[in-house]
Amino acid sequence: MLSTAPEQPPRTSPEHTPPPPTTAPPRRGWLVAAEAVVSVAAAALMVLLARGIEVNPLDRIGQISGLAALQLRFALIAAVLLLLAVLAARTRWTAHAPLTRRIAAAAAAGLFSGLVAGAVLVALRGTSWGLNANGGDSGALVRWAHTLLDTGTMQADYPPGWVHAIAWFSQLTDTDPEHSLKALQIIGTALFGPVAYLSWRLLLSPLWALGLGVVPGMVLIDPYKPYTNLMLVVMVAVLLALLRRLRRAADTPWRAIVLGGIGFGIALGLVFLIYSGWFVWSAPGVLISALVLFPWRTGRLKGLALVAITAAVFVAVSSRHLFGLLTASGSVKDRYFYWDTWTEPAYIAMWRGDLPGNTGPWPPPGELGGVGLFTILALVGLAAAIAVARSRTAVILLTTTFAGAWLLRFYFGAQMYAADAVQLWPRSTAELLYCLLLLTGFAAHYGVRRFDGVARVRAAFASPSTGLGVLAALLLLIASAGSSIGDRYMPRTDNSLGYLAAAAQLTRQLDGTCSAYAHTLGKGCFEQNDYRLGEALFEISQHAPKYGELPHPNPGG
Repeated sequence: MLSTAPEQPPRTSPEHTPPPPTTAPPRRGWLVAAEAVVSVAAAALMVLLARGIEVNPLDRIGQISGLAALQLRFALIAAVLLLLAVLAARTRWTAHAPLTRRIAAAAAAGLFSGLVAGAVLVALRGTSWGLNANGGDSGALVRWAHTLLDTGTMQADYPPGWVHAIAWFSQLTDTDPEHSLKALQIIGTALFGPVAYLSWRLLLSPLWALGLGVVPGMVLIDPYKPYTNLMLVVMVAVLLALLRRLRRAADTPWRAIVLGGIGFGIALGLVFLIYSGWFVWSAPGVLISALVLFPWRTGRLKGLALVAITAAVFVAVSSRHLFGLLTASGSVKDRYFYWDTWTEPAYIAMWRGDLPGNTGPWPPPGELGGVGLFTILALVGLAAAIAVARSRTAVILLTTTFAGAWLLRFYFGAQMYAADAVQLWPRSTAELLYCLLLLTGFAAHYGVRRFDGVARVRAAFASPSTGLGVLAALLLLIASAGSSIGDRYMPRTDNSLGYLAAAAQLTRQLDGTCSAYAHTLGKGCFEQNDYRLGEALFEISQHAPKYGELPHPNPGG
């Protein structure tokens, strides 16, 4: 039940196992395609069900009712999945157990991000704006989309993928880019789970792909800009698959080397076009990993061919943005000094985006010399991963990537005062945290595999009951995390992530009308960048029953 898709290192490695077939059996391809369909369908179902939730998102009671309604729908779907797993665990249904595991894990991945996307849909009910209306990053993306529609081009130093998606969706639906952004924020959020799960299915079995591909990604999902952190999840999975192929290049047929190089180059190029920031932080670690894992003794020619083909295809796919980014690297300065640039730079235990809200002292006081228990547990996971699997490709990649990003973080942070530039260094928090979580997960993954030689332990892990228990626990974790994350994006007035939805609700729409619920607060709505919008939000927060929560619009009723 908890079996994995084993990695095949080269013959010179003590962990060598025979190389896999160069092509997957056709039936396996169809099964993976079925997982993709199920995962996306589960996410779409949660969003569709959220459309039927009728509450006032500017009423805190309405927000809670909306979240509860989402949880009810999630619970009913999860109960069906668990029932199928129970039936598959019965002796006469045992033959269907592998298919049931695939379906349940794929569906759970889609349900997680569908739950978050459904919460965002509830938060934006009654307004045509997306999160943050036409301000901040949303406004910049919309302006670039307008420029792209008008001129057919955009600035080359920003990843073009999401801007092109806004422009394309606007043309397809015959709507303004401002309105298209809302739909794409919800669609992008809903696809987070399926894309993360399917990326890690390149490497792991269904339940491990759910536990290692989706669970660590929970800390990264960002409905405001869903494409950024999702590309981190995909990039790490693709790089790990590439380095595994490089490590066993000597045992890989030439056809697989060529096709693999083309595939990896295209995948990395597309990730780069959607969001390229992670490549900067990852570059030192990936380079070191490639040098360590390169087949120097045997297969040098094949290894060079794989690297060369991957690099050539990557450059061909991403050339315009790649060269635009390199050209602008010496002249563009990021001077956005926000709350995270004032935070003690070694703190990476939580990534909260640009709007932290009323969090109290930040970082939160830790129990051991200012270091919190969560960080300590993550470091225990790091130590365990090195202890049980230091020669594994995943551990080598993740530890070197963490080390490289850690050094770059402090390099750019140290230059901030003299250069008067941030250069996005606080965003390395997301990658560092993700690496630690993955290392903890891989410590468990390879720790379990160490007991393969113990018959009783192996039988216990392979038991349908074990898989059923893991699935139940993961579904409950997904439900809890999805509700917590969704609640952060409910309209609030405390400078937290909820401000993004509050701005969408209280900003006048393109047709001159207010959102369907703005009048319930007695303030109406305001033009974008109208100082009265900020004043209204501040005044609401002062009269809210609890700081950071919008009041009930009709306390007497």
